[in-house]
Amino acid sequence: MSFKSIFMAISTYSIIPVPQFEWKQENWKFAICWFPIVGIFSGGVMAIWIYTAQVLNISRFLYASISVCIPLLVTGGIHMDGFMDTADALASHQNTARKLEILKDPNVGAFAVIYAITYMLISLGLFYQLGPKPASYIICPSYVISRVFSAYYAISIKNARTSGMLNAFTESVDRRKANIILTFLVIIPSVLIGVYGGLCGVVSILAAVITGEWYKRFTIRKFGGCTGDTAGFFLQICELSMLTAITIGGSLI
Repeated sequence: MSFKSIFMAISTYSIIPVPQFEWKQENWKFAICWFPIVGIFSGGVMAIWIYTAQVLNISRFLYASISVCIPLLVTGGIHMDGFMDTADALASHQNTARKLEILKDPNVGAFAVIYAITYMLISLGLFYQLGPKPASYIICPSYVISRVFSAYYAISIKNARTSGMLNAFTESVDRRKANIILTFLVIIPSVLIGVYGGLCGVVSILAAVITGEWYKRFTIRKFGGCTGDTAGFFLQICELSMLTAITIGGSLI
C-alpha cells in the first residue's frame, strides 16, 4: 500500500489538507483506488451534523440546507463541476467529438446552471423529507459506496481521451489489485448500511448498482467512454439515487 497514493487521492478529490508529493506516476499509481476514502470524511462530517441537528433541535429546513452543502464543501465541488460540464455537453446535442470539446471548455453554460440548481433543489427536498432522525445516519456510508462504484467504472470503462487527470490515474493501474482494494473498501460501508438500514439500506445499494449499470452504457453511448467530468456526473447521480432510495424507502418500508 502506498500512502503517497492515498494522500494524492485525498488531495485531488477533497479540500482536506494532507502532505503533498511530486506529481509523478509512482506516487499516483493507485490514487484512483483510494479515492473512496474521501467518502469517509464526507460521511463523518454528515454524521456529526445529523447528531448536532438532533441535539440542538435544529429545524428541518436548516438541517436540509447544510446537508446539501456538506458533500460539496468537503470535496471542493470537483464532482459537481463534472456534473455541470456534462450537463452542458449533453444539452448541446452535438456529436461525440464536439461533446468532448464542451467538457473541456472552462466556461459555464446556462444548462449547467439550470441542472445544478435542479439537482440542489431535489437534494434539499429529500434531506428535508428525511430529517435529522436516526434513520438519517444511513446516508453516511453511501459516500464511500458511491466512490467505490465511481472508481470501479473509471477503471473498467475505456477512457474517451488519451489525456487528462482521469486517464493519468487509470492508464497504468493494475486492475486486479485495484479491484481487490475497491472490494476491501466497499465491504464495511455496505455492511453498515445493510445492517443499520435494513431493507432500506439494501435498496439504496441496489439503487447504486442500477445507476452504475446505466452509467456504463450512457457514457459509452454519449461520449465514447468515460472522462473525469462524466465520472463526476456519475458520482453526483449515484449519491442522489441513494439518497432518494433512503428517503423514499424509509417512508414506504
